[in-house]
Amino acid sequence: MPAKLIITNTESGRSFEYEITEDETHVGRAADRNQVVLNDGQVSREHVIIKRNGHSFLLVDLSSANGTLFGGLRIKEHTLHDSDVFTISKYDLQFKSTDTLAPMKFDQQKIGETFVMRTPGDIASVLPQIDKSAIPSGDSKSVMDYVDALRKKAETLARIYELNQLLASDFSQEDIFKKVSEMVFRLTTADRFLVLLKDAESGELIRVTSEFRNSNSSRASEQIAISKTVVDRVMEERVSLLSFDTQSDERFAKAKSIVLQNITSVMCAPLLSKDKVLGVIYVDCRESMKLLREDDLELLNAVAAETSIAVDNAATHKRLLREELARAKYRRFMPAHVVDEILRSPNTLMLGGTNSCITALFSDIRGFTSMSEKLSPQVVVQILNEYFADMTPIVFEYQGLLDKFMGDGLMALFGVPYACDEAASNAVAAAIAMQRRMEEVNEDLAEAGLAEIAIGIGINTGTATVGYIGSRERTDYTAIGDTVNLGARLEKQAKAGQIIISKFTREAIGDNFPLKPSGEIRVKGRQEAVQIFEVLWQEAADRAPSLSIKAEKMLDAS
Repeated sequence: MPAKLIITNTESGRSFEYEITEDETHVGRAADRNQVVLNDGQVSREHVIIKRNGHSFLLVDLSSANGTLFGGLRIKEHTLHDSDVFTISKYDLQFKSTDTLAPMKFDQQKIGETFVMRTPGDIASVLPQIDKSAIPSGDSKSVMDYVDALRKKAETLARIYELNQLLASDFSQEDIFKKVSEMVFRLTTADRFLVLLKDAESGELIRVTSEFRNSNSSRASEQIAISKTVVDRVMEERVSLLSFDTQSDERFAKAKSIVLQNITSVMCAPLLSKDKVLGVIYVDCRESMKLLREDDLELLNAVAAETSIAVDNAATHKRLLREELARAKYRRFMPAHVVDEILRSPNTLMLGGTNSCITALFSDIRGFTSMSEKLSPQVVVQILNEYFADMTPIVFEYQGLLDKFMGDGLMALFGVPYACDEAASNAVAAAIAMQRRMEEVNEDLAEAGLAEIAIGIGINTGTATVGYIGSRERTDYTAIGDTVNLGARLEKQAKAGQIIISKFTREAIGDNFPLKPSGEIRVKGRQEAVQIFEVLWQEAADRAPSLSIKAEKMLDAS
C-alpha cells in the first residue's frame, strides 16, 4: 500500500492528501516540475524531494531558499517515519505510512520430523495409494471409485491454482480467454469454447471469443450457432448447466441449433461479478463417445469463477487507466477538486454548450513580441515556461479553470464548470496574486540572466456559452460569446502591471477591492461605451489572501 502526505495550509486550515506512488515525489512551487504543488512565494520552485527505498522514505531538501523545518530545525535530509510532520513555509506536511503492521519475530523452535513438503502444483499426489488386494472384494469397487473422485477433485484444484497464477496479472481480455480455452480443451472433451459478454450500454450478449479444439477442421469455418435456451437459463438462474445427452434431453427439444449441429453435450457457466452477470462461458461437444460429464462441469464452474474475477479486474484496470489519463489531461486546465468531481459524477456536467454566468480573465506579457525578436527560441520558451509555471497554480488556487495558453498570454474562466457566487471576486483575487507573484518570477529570471517581464490583465463578467466545443476530431472545454470578447479587449487596454475590469465585474465584486474609475471605452459590436475600472492591487495586496481563504472555506463546505 502506498504512503501518503497530508498537506495543511496553516493560515486557512484547509488540508488535502497526496498518495506517494512513485520512487521520487517532488514538492515545490512550480506546477510543471512537482507532483505536490505549494502555491506560495516562500516555497522554492523545487523545494524538496521524497525518495522511496523499499519500505523507507528519505526527505531531501533541494537547497531551498527558505528551508525545510522538522521540529523547528532546518534540515537537509531526514528519514521519514509514520506521523512525522515537516514544515515548508505556511504548509505543514504530515507523512503517513500504511505499513504499520505489528512487529514480527521468527520462532527458532524445531518442527520435528513429521512433515511433508511439495509444490502447489502437486496437489493430486497427496492422495494415498490404495492397494486393491488389501481391500475386501465387496468394498473394492466403491473405495476405488471414491479415491478416483478424490483424485479428480485434487486435479481440479491443481488446475485452478495453475489458472489463478496465469490470470493473476493479466489485464487483456483476449489473453485471459485464450488461456482459459486452452485449459478447457486440455482437461475436457469440448470441441468449441465461446465467451459471451453483456454490452454495457445495450445489455445484449456479444460474442467476444470463439475457439475450436481443431482450428483446421471444416467445422471451425461453419457458422457458429449456440443454444439460446441454455444461455437464457444460465443467465436468469445464475447457475451452471450441463446436458450430456442433448439429442434426447427434452429441455432442448426446441433448441434447433443443438439438433441441427449434432451437438451431443453442452456446458454453460455464468460469469458473475459482485452484483451482476457479466456473461457466460459456453462449451459443447459433438463426439458421442466423448461426452462432457459432471466432473467437467465442476471444472468449468471453478474456471468460470476465476475468469469472472480476471474479467472484472481487467474492466476495473481499464476504467482506472482511462480515469487516470482523463485526470492527467483535465488537471492541466482544471483545479484538482473539479476534476475529481467530474470523474465522480460525470452526468452532473452538462456537455455540448450551455449558457452560464462566468468571469473571464485574460493576461498577457507586455512588449514580449519585440523582446522575442532579440532572443533565441530556446530562451523565449524558457521565459514562458517560468511564467506559466507560476501563474497556473494561482488560477487553480482561486477555483479557476485554465482555458488555454495563447502565445505569451493565458485565458482563465471562473464560475465553471460549476456555478459559484464568488466567481468574480475569485477572478480579481487571482489577478492580484498574479501581479504579486511577478516579483518572484522576475527574481528567478534575473538569477538565470534573463530579462524581466510585466503583465497586463483584463477581467469581465457576464453570460457566455460554455461547454465542449469543436469538431468530432478535437474538442475543447471553453467559453464563447460577447462576455469573453470584452474580457479580451479589456486586457488590451491594461498597461504593464495593471488590472482592468468592466462595470459588470465591478457590480459582481461589490466593495471587496479598492478600485479607481478609468473612464469608458468603445468596443466593436457594442453601441454603448463600457465603463471600466482599475484594480489598485498594491493597496489590495493584504486583502487578497483573505479572498483565497473564503474560497477555500466555500470549497470545504461544498
